[in-house]
Amino acid sequence: MTGVIPHRAGRQPGLVTLVRGDVRELDTIGTAALLAGEVRAPVMGCVLPVRQGAALELLRTLAADCVGRWAAWADVTASSFEEVRGLVISGHTWRAAARHVWPALERCPVYVQHRRPAPHHSVLVAVDSPRTQVALARRLEPLMERPGMRITVAFASVPSWACSLAAALGYPVFVQRPPEERFPWPLTLRGAVGVSLPTTPLWAIRTLADDLRPDLVVLGLHRHRIREPWLAHPTAWHLSRELRTDVLICPVG
Repeated sequence: MTGVIPHRAGRQPGLVTLVRGDVRELDTIGTAALLAGEVRAPVMGCVLPVRQGAALELLRTLAADCVGRWAAWADVTASSFEEVRGLVISGHTWRAAARHVWPALERCPVYVQHRRPAPHHSVLVAVDSPRTQVALARRLEPLMERPGMRITVAFASVPSWACSLAAALGYPVFVQRPPEERFPWPLTLRGAVGVSLPTTPLWAIRTLADDLRPDLVVLGLHRHRIREPWLAHPTAWHLSRELRTDVLICPVG
């Protein structure tokens, strides 16, 4: 059985797969191994400090070929995520432990796995500004080299707060299938197609995810003074929990 190895300086930054002892997390570890192969990084396992599942020891044994070492969550957070390129977590565990893991998004990306492990062929990237697009393009650079990759960059022209403000003032809010608008700025991602929709980000991404069936949805996250994630980042909070495809949430400043 693989033991817990304490934090040591000088290790190569890798992907950390977060588990709680659910046998379904074997797919999460498989996804982490695929991603690690793309970015040439090691895989580390970490047991979250939440209620553990009955399959934890079995999970660690079966994951021995994929996970190089195991570390405590306290050790991962103590280093301010300097040794972490990203966190990988299953959708089931994310729904149970998202509040616990969310603060890590200020330091590193979180990959929420909903589908079976498989290479990406179609990616939907949600952006709200040219700066966000550039930041996410850097994160996705390893994927750009894959032949046949389909990338759609989505922009929603109605800010998230608009519907909330209208409802608070007593105006009716109607959500319907939005038409497309012209994309507002040049695309940074090579070979990407830009789509602009006159609706809120939440509805735009839901609509496009339903139409395009991407393998991965990529969301940027800006720092916010409000600490509760469903208040500060409702779009990322809801989509990462409800979409059937994998979701990558990246801090963009």
